[in-house]
Amino acid sequence: MTRPAIRRRRLRATLEQPVEVADGIGGNTRSFAALATLWCALQTATGQERAEAERAEGAVTHRLTIRWRNDITAAMRFVDGTRVFAIRATFDPDSRQRNLVCLVEEVTP
Repeated sequence: MTRPAIRRRRLRATLEQPVEVADGIGGNTRSFAALATLWCALQTATGQERAEAERAEGAVTHRLTIRWRNDITAAMRFVDGTRVFAIRATFDPDSRQRNLVCLVEEVTP
């Protein structure tokens, strides 16, 4: 597997982590707070259309490559303007802790 060159990391995305806030009636409200802004290489992997809540929805999966970090979980997400990329899985492509590949899904209604 070839790793993307630094010049291919053109996307400047914000990594966000979930924040749970008590809603006052015994539940929680989830929002997201910015953790870091990172340079990313974004490659489209697959696209599909599916029915969600009786409406058509497009889902595109991407491979998002960043410099190695060990603090990223599937609960986090990447944001680029109005585009939101939910993290589905992460892995180290060559086991050398230089790059981290995040399999992400971008959903558009």
